[in-house]
Amino acid sequence: DDNFSTIVGAVQQGRVVYANLKKVILYLFATSLAEVLVLLLALVGGFPLPLVAVQILWINIVTEGTVTVNLVMDPADGDEMKRTPVPRDDRLLSAEMLQRVALMTPIIAAVSFGWFAWRLEQGVALEIVRTETFTVLAMCQWFNVLNCQSASASALGPRIVRNRWLLGGLSLSMLLQVLVLYAPPMNALFHTVPLPAESLLPLLGLASLVLWVEEARKLWVRRVHRARP
Repeated sequence: DDNFSTIVGAVQQGRVVYANLKKVILYLFATSLAEVLVLLLALVGGFPLPLVAVQILWINIVTEGTVTVNLVMDPADGDEMKRTPVPRDDRLLSAEMLQRVALMTPIIAAVSFGWFAWRLEQGVALEIVRTETFTVLAMCQWFNVLNCQSASASALGPRIVRNRWLLGGLSLSMLLQVLVLYAPPMNALFHTVPLPAESLLPLLGLASLVLWVEEARKLWVRRVHRARP
């Protein structure tokens, strides 16, 4: 209809949908590049492959698939109509997004490949190291999807519970990762071995680095924004 409030509501929802689409593109772009970079580092460095093909497939379809659709369901922030209108020729992969990718991707790759190379140097069996690297990379994806919810607002606090679809997807992804680690049929199919429960905490802490670095960037962005007249 031609009711002005309906038009305003439609514009607001359009902005929400467009913003959520960019969040998903940012997430997929950063995480996929990180996987490629991990494999390239191993090839260039003369290491065995950190992941087998079926593990890469699991991360791309299951780990990412359980959260990407849910990320599109992010609710409105409430300030959509106060933002500058999006130009008609706006790029889905903007300069700001590329800068965030340039921050996220190396961290995920460094954490995953760094752990892989260090554990091999310690003489740990390749099958165990691959399972640990596979798990670290999956954990990085969990933290990074929280990063992608906003370019400036912290992922911690109330925002983390606003999107129940995303929380459900994360919970499902974690449950499936537990199955792929500890269910014997999944071990055989995905070339994994059960890891001691106490070894998961260091992996989780290492993977969370991508969240803390992005949180520091967001804090800097908020301070710069407040400092502007």
